[in-house]
Amino acid sequence: MSERHRKKRLDAWRYLLALPRSAWYNLRLLPFQQARKLPILISHRTKIEHLKGTVVLGCAELRPGLVKIGFATYQGTRFRRDRTMVNILGTVKIKGECSLGAGCSIEVAEGAMLTVGDKFHLGPNSLLICHCGMFFGEKNRFSWNCTLMDTDQHALEDIDGKRVNNDRPISTGNNVWVGCHVIATKGVELADNTTVAAGARLAGRYEEPLTVLAGNPAVVVRRDVKRAY
Repeated sequence: MSERHRKKRLDAWRYLLALPRSAWYNLRLLPFQQARKLPILISHRTKIEHLKGTVVLGCAELRPGLVKIGFATYQGTRFRRDRTMVNILGTVKIKGECSLGAGCSIEVAEGAMLTVGDKFHLGPNSLLICHCGMFFGEKNRFSWNCTLMDTDQHALEDIDGKRVNNDRPISTGNNVWVGCHVIATKGVELADNTTVAAGARLAGRYEEPLTVLAGNPAVVVRRDVKRAY
């Protein structure tokens, strides 16, 4: 049996194991007319901590497995070892195909909104913490071990007791490609057709499209290029 066929059979087995809990969570999160189509597949290796928030599917046509949580693996990641964590207290809007890799940790705080465009992918073992707001355009792909945070998690105050490190949203344009081990902090904005090199730290607004960003903090190292999706 070829490696390709072996992987297909393994994926089919994982999807089969995911069906019971996926059916339950679809019915819990979505209107029945949407839930019956089973658009959300949740791996049996996923731990659901809280689902008190709201999930909205904003695409015209729903199909089974439109949203996959906890399946994708890359080099150095293991499906059986890497457990996916989901904690949704706020609002999640999904506008199309979406994939969250094995071992990801997703947190959307109460009052926060996470919006992802069509063909969004967050690679294995990545961390997404949304306490304010995050908006991702279409065809956004993040590799493994990325960290996305719109908050510092802890408050800093000046001598008058006024907070000086408020949360700030993160947003990206379309066709954004981010390499492994990238850190995006609060207030980051990426233009259309931005490519981010592995290991970069994003801080601030990057308004120029068709660029490659690299470094700590990231700066433009090449112009007039884009990823062939």
